[in-house]
Amino acid sequence: MKKLLASAIALLMLLCCFCLASCGGKSGETVRLTFADSINMSRIRALSGSTVEIVGYMATVSPVSGKFIYLMNLPYQSCPYCVPNTQQLSNTIAVYAKPGDKFDFYDGPINVTGTLETGDFSDEYGYTYGYRIANAVYSKVDSKEASEKLALWERISNAGIASDVYSMFDFIDFECNWPNYRGKDKDGNPFYLYPADVAFYEEKQFTAQSAEGFFPGLIKRAEAIGDGRTAELVQIITDGRTLCEKAVSEREAGSYTYDPEADKYTLKNGTAMMSEAQALYTRYAVWLENFSLSK
Repeated sequence: MKKLLASAIALLMLLCCFCLASCGGKSGETVRLTFADSINMSRIRALSGSTVEIVGYMATVSPVSGKFIYLMNLPYQSCPYCVPNTQQLSNTIAVYAKPGDKFDFYDGPINVTGTLETGDFSDEYGYTYGYRIANAVYSKVDSKEASEKLALWERISNAGIASDVYSMFDFIDFECNWPNYRGKDKDGNPFYLYPADVAFYEEKQFTAQSAEGFFPGLIKRAEAIGDGRTAELVQIITDGRTLCEKAVSEREAGSYTYDPEADKYTLKNGTAMMSEAQALYTRYAVWLENFSLSK
């Protein structure tokens, strides 16, 4: 899912949101990974070169060449997730086949085994990531087990809630970080947004999310699922609305400074609000782990 503009969030990030079941692996030992809590890069680096395994699903946009795939933590997702408004993968791991091999597409759950590599990687689609799984192979996972565990997630996804939650995070990032967004003038020259530009970009780029009924409607739909496991999701959405309202109030109150030399505004509480946004995104990544087969 390609994002529109540059973000200050540095999750996963947020990379790919996956959690290490172990802080390190012994020689010859395979370490089980899960898709949560990936912001601790020191733990990831500690496993660099180790053999790891993780269960996930192939994104349908994985290259037709089969030389690598995007492994996602949940089904019913057509393309990789990114850290809001970046090209940095989130809840998605790039997995590369052994040299000379290729992956055949499979729409069910798979168990991937390979070598965890760390570095600064980018691929033909423009996505960037700080680690990947290389020299990998995969095996199919029992679909019956998957269907039983993912029944609730299917309801959430089919109701459009999952995609709207991700668009919510894009909107939160914009409201808490608008001075770092850039537009273009009539001649195509880039410029940093002014406070007066925000309403225009809300209307053009975030039409649905900035509408008065977006948050109440999303909360109501999540509550309507009628399962206790959505209580945390409802709270995450509620807290997202509160953070957006706070950001809007600060902008309307003029809580920012202006640097004429750089022709750029800075939010007085921008760092704190971005930390709140990061924490909220992390909570969502951890909540998603309820449905992961790697758990």
